[in-house]
Amino acid sequence: MKTAGLETEALDYTLNRWDPRWWSLTLHLKNGTDLALPTTGYWPYSGDSGPAGVTAQLHDGGTYGLHPDQTHDESTLNLENLPQGGTILFFDNPSPTKNYSLPGYHLLGTSRNIGAEAIPELGNLTNPHWQSEKKLDFADFKDIGILGVIAAWTHTSDDNAALQFLPNAGAPGDGNLFDVPALYVGSSTGELIRDLMNGGNVNTATVVLDAPSFMSPSRTVIGRLEGLKKSNDSILLYTHSDGPSIIEENGPILLLTMAEYFAKNPLNISLDIVMTTGHMSGGHLDEKQWMDQRPEIRRRAKAAIVCEHFGAIEWKDSFKNGDNNPVYEPTGQMEPMWTMVNDDPAEDQELLHQLYIDAFEGTSDNLRMAMLAPQTVGGKRYQWYGAGGSSVLGRSNLPTLGIIPQPDYLWAAMVDGGWSKLNIDMAIEQINVILRLVTSLDDRYSAGEL
Repeated sequence: MKTAGLETEALDYTLNRWDPRWWSLTLHLKNGTDLALPTTGYWPYSGDSGPAGVTAQLHDGGTYGLHPDQTHDESTLNLENLPQGGTILFFDNPSPTKNYSLPGYHLLGTSRNIGAEAIPELGNLTNPHWQSEKKLDFADFKDIGILGVIAAWTHTSDDNAALQFLPNAGAPGDGNLFDVPALYVGSSTGELIRDLMNGGNVNTATVVLDAPSFMSPSRTVIGRLEGLKKSNDSILLYTHSDGPSIIEENGPILLLTMAEYFAKNPLNISLDIVMTTGHMSGGHLDEKQWMDQRPEIRRRAKAAIVCEHFGAIEWKDSFKNGDNNPVYEPTGQMEPMWTMVNDDPAEDQELLHQLYIDAFEGTSDNLRMAMLAPQTVGGKRYQWYGAGGSSVLGRSNLPTLGIIPQPDYLWAAMVDGGWSKLNIDMAIEQINVILRLVTSLDDRYSAGEL
């Protein structure tokens, strides 16, 4: 950003980095066999067993269930009659689904006015990363003698489940970790474990999760590009630095590209650009902290645009071969640009919404956008998804767009860093939408309408 000509500063922090280095699962059968089983990954921040792991008798906890509204129901776990001397708890862990239609979400507009049927995910957005909301009381588990956990994915392929960083909410305290190392296994491995247990074939299990932690420096980066009018007013471009793949991590790249463009094509209004750290730190850094440290950025903003995950190719589990053998493959579509907004009828809110829809004119047919307003129903306020802190902006009086494509692999680490899931041409087209939007906002600002 300095090279592009922006004034920059950094807010420095120190984070607790939980560093899983090795993990494995072994069942010790009563016939003397040691059976090594494949895993799909680990439960973040669950614990650090060291390389030796923890060994104990296995207990079938049943299913970590869901309420009808898809919120988690930990009471369904069977924690009765745990073995004396320590337990490895095994259970199935189904993922919630989300519905982006009424009554929870009001669809306010789409790209090129396409029909809702062109975005079938509106009614049933299946996505493994909704398990991010299914937390466990590991401290309570430790108190009742649970030494390790094995959670089995259900209704999800092993390829889709692989190395999902879920949930990304860390242990409480200032860098403290839980002490119950937990691993994920695929659905077929989970069925095998349960069959062996039901047959009385399992003696003990060993869970290894060698995951030390240490303090590590990180920073939030802020840039400002002063407008030609040299006024205090600005448009805020905001994102966060996510982590595991080029899709999830590309928010800062998007904003840097926009900064380079507007440095060469100056606006009358100024631009404030914020790229925060801490999103994947398990809650040990509030990525909204910059709002308190630099409150003047919010005060001078006339509108806020939050961008991340552009260029994401849609991959889904296909159940064409039967529910027990899903195949993870591309759908031939791009991930929809889910866009969160406030449906307050204020004039400046409606102006932002309309200019955003207008910015999609002439875009390609595979660029699907749904502009959604979270509703309050029965006293429940439905969630505003997006970069941490975007809901603070969007639920204030500041006109805000929170754009967040949500692929199944969003929180998954991938061998190629996610590059095979990135369509660069689409990312460029989506960036151009934002460039047109910001230019339109600047035109309205120059005319005294913003």
